[in-house]
Amino acid sequence: MNAERVRSVLGVWAPMAIGLFIIVTSLNFYFTAALGSSVLTGDLESWRFVCSAGAFFVGGLLILSTYGRYTKTKEAGRKGSRSSARPAAAPTQDEEGRDKSNDDGE
Repeated sequence: MNAERVRSVLGVWAPMAIGLFIIVTSLNFYFTAALGSSVLTGDLESWRFVCSAGAFFVGGLLILSTYGRYTKTKEAGRKGSRSSARPAAAPTQDEEGRDKSNDDGE
């Protein structure tokens, strides 16, 4: 297994899988928390929604940020492969050995 595949799994797919797991867990908690316990009364019903929504938000944020980083990297890779690598131009100097690209005019 090469290093690029390991980076792809650890950098993109693992965080997305963790985010998806968090979302599924938050939805499961929201829909089944009141069924298994008689502890949740009317006062705690709103907290069940808040906790589930917060976990859902964190999972969604993890997925979106990872996907954004993935697409940005892919786009940069496509642009990098299209541009040709040109060597940097050597700085020009005048007869006294000073750099002509100096902007201070001296």
